Amino acid sequence: MEQVAKASSGASNAPKQVPKNEGYWARRKDSVYLAAAKQICAAFCPEPASVIDVGSNKTPTLEWHRGPETRLVSVDLKRPYEATGVESIVADFFSFQADTRFDLVTCFQVLEHVPDATAFAQKLLSLGDLVVVSVPYRWPKGQCEHHVHDPVDEAKMRSWFGRAPAYSYIAREPISPQSRLIQVYAPRGTPMPPRIRAPRKGKKTGKAGDGARRRSRRPFMVRLKNWLRNKLT
Repeated sequence: MEQVAKASSGASNAPKQVPKNEGYWARRKDSVYLAAAKQICAAFCPEPASVIDVGSNKTPTLEWHRGPETRLVSVDLKRPYEATGVESIVADFFSFQADTRFDLVTCFQVLEHVPDATAFAQKLLSLGDLVVVSVPYRWPKGQCEHHVHDPVDEAKMRSWFGRAPAYSYIAREPISPQSRLIQVYAPRGTPMPPRIRAPRKGKKTGKAGDGARRRSRRPFMVRLKNWLRNKLT
């Protein structure tokens, strides 16, 4: 498929405002998984010179990384993100040819839709050293008619990417049973950012698998003492 690139440069090309509670982005812009993905990207790659988002579907996650000299590229089969200074490319990702390697590669809620997820994942890895992806986590098969790989879990992701992630996090929505798995793929030996806590060796990492962030749980007696102190003061 031929690539069609559109680099927006004027205010008139800014994306149209989506009415509240309408549209794909409006329904999920306040989701926990997006807030978590933003923080994880910032921790692992705080000042990228170039970022490519694959399968954008008009979502403005590239705006998280906007800087005076940052190159922002959006690739989507039909609906790349369009905004001032963003290279919007309409293309089949499998035929897309990048002209360079990127500091940061992002791909949110896409792999579950792709029949050949292994080839897709390997191409994501070829675009840059740091790749941040999210997928629906253990959604029952048939819950979403557009997903072809549910349920997706750590084992399935490892089979697609061919290696364990540098970091893994499960984002659970507070008023919904839905969860998403966010994973970071980086070169072996990449140090864990100061803002990210690595799991202790020899300790269980919970359901998140390799590199999972453990939930903080204070011992019962500590919580009891604090409760009594507050009760008596």
